[in-house]
Amino acid sequence: MAIEKTSVICGKKYDDIETLKALCKKEAEQLLKAMEIPDGAKISIPFWTEDIPELICVGTFFKGENGEICYELDYRESTL
Repeated sequence: MAIEKTSVICGKKYDDIETLKALCKKEAEQLLKAMEIPDGAKISIPFWTEDIPELICVGTFFKGENGEICYELDYRESTL
């Protein structure tokens, strides 16, 4: 099954950052189960708060050396 999500909505703007990070990690783990990524490709998906849209982080999904899909969550662009 190919991934169809273009963004993830989780948490609220006023949640603390540790709660938001945990929610993003949980959502990223769920996405791993539904993704097919060609070798060498990377897919970036933004993670947003649900109440007042604020960028939490950007998840980058890619195929690791062993063929397993991996991800990194980057919080540097967060608008919180």
